[in-house]
Amino acid sequence: MSALYATALSTFKEMGWHYREVPEHNVIESDFEAHHTKIPLHMQVFGDTHIVSVVATATLQVPSTHRLPVCELLMRVNKELNLGNFELEWDGGQVMFRITNIFPPHRHDSRILASMVHSAVAEMDRLTPFLGEIIRTPKGELLLLKVADLMKREDLLPPVPDAE
Repeated sequence: MSALYATALSTFKEMGWHYREVPEHNVIESDFEAHHTKIPLHMQVFGDTHIVSVVATATLQVPSTHRLPVCELLMRVNKELNLGNFELEWDGGQVMFRITNIFPPHRHDSRILASMVHSAVAEMDRLTPFLGEIIRTPKGELLLLKVADLMKREDLLPPVPDAE
């Protein structure tokens, strides 16, 4: 077990997050209850290169008929992001948010790992209602859907957490 993977495991334990290890792969999987949906999360640690990749997955599948407007949504959202990015697995219609960090050797900060998880969950939760609006649009009405206008809908955003 790499030191980075050990730090990742201890981060999940310290945060009180329920998780499962994927045997022999340096992978931690978890499910998070967010504001809009439950979010499956996958953290993979590459100990030799000190890289951690966190992937949150949407629970909504994108039908092939709706992939182009979803791609427009993801591209427009990605343009505004500072860290991480949204991806669409084209053949299966799976939407993911991925954030990756390269750590200096022997400097594995659990605060950064926890922040990566929080960011992935928050970004996927923020995107989910917009994604749902596109998926629920009847195929015959997709040409009328204006993704830029959809993104202006503040009623679809989760509430801002109280500052403590």
